Amino acid sequence: MPQFMKRCLYLAGLGGLLLLSRCGSSSTSDTSTQAAEPPRPKTPVEVTTVKADSFRVEKTFRGITYYLTSGDIKSPIAGYVTKVYVKIGDQLRKGAPLFGLETKEAYALGGKNYLNDPTLKNIGQLIIRAPEAGLITLVQAEEREYVQDGAVLASFSAPDMFVFLIEVPVEQDSAVHVGSVCTIKLPNGRQIGGRISRTLAITDSLSQTERFVVKPDHPMVLPARLGLNITFTDQQHNNVQSLPTEAVLANELQTEFWVMKLINDTTAIRVPVKTGLQRDTHVEILSPRFSPRDRFVSKGGYGLADTASVTISNHPHAH
Repeated sequence: MPQFMKRCLYLAGLGGLLLLSRCGSSSTSDTSTQAAEPPRPKTPVEVTTVKADSFRVEKTFRGITYYLTSGDIKSPIAGYVTKVYVKIGDQLRKGAPLFGLETKEAYALGGKNYLNDPTLKNIGQLIIRAPEAGLITLVQAEEREYVQDGAVLASFSAPDMFVFLIEVPVEQDSAVHVGSVCTIKLPNGRQIGGRISRTLAITDSLSQTERFVVKPDHPMVLPARLGLNITFTDQQHNNVQSLPTEAVLANELQTEFWVMKLINDTTAIRVPVKTGLQRDTHVEILSPRFSPRDRFVSKGGYGLADTASVTISNHPHAH
């Protein structure tokens, strides 16, 4: 073979090798580019921390004012009622006038003193006064009415007989028993304390309720059968850990609960929790026990995977 032909074949082979080398290099570069994973998107979130908290569950029942017993105000003489100073529902202080009475002899004289003796001016007349502070629950006498000695003129209840009555459904009486403390909200908005002193041991077969007697902490007088609200504390947990309501996530059946806890500034993981009492803004976390420095997703956590990339948009202080 001539020398010229050998040189052409050599150059052609060298060109082919260079071409294959370039193709192989390009393919390898494409493969490495395809193998590199794109960075995962980060979800913007707000974070919070646990805090020491207190939770209370209350039960409120409708109650009425009531007087357990009433004492009778009786006429000490036979005669005429000259004046009625009171009406049903009047709240009286001790010594307040109730009735004016006059014997039939004095009534017949019409208040005239024929002997002109000053000592006889009010003879046969008297005023009956309240024996102590209390409430008039019944008025039976009328002016100019003749009454017999010992006749009942009115009924009067003393403050120590004043109570509140509540009816509690049998299935809700866990917080209500003799000795239970309560808060009574009066119609004027004022709140006073009270305690159940006893049960009336009467159950309504239709409504399945039980009656309890609530004594106020201090003697007082109010009109009878006045409606109001009486509140009892059913459960109270003090110095427990809590998180904002939006930080605690749940499944559709509300049978499983979890939080998204940050393990660093960019990663949040799912941590199952056991919840306790709650109110509108916070939930009690029974377990596990977290550190005050632990951070949790409070906003933006809905739909996050078990391990999620996040970016923090706020920086709360540990409680």
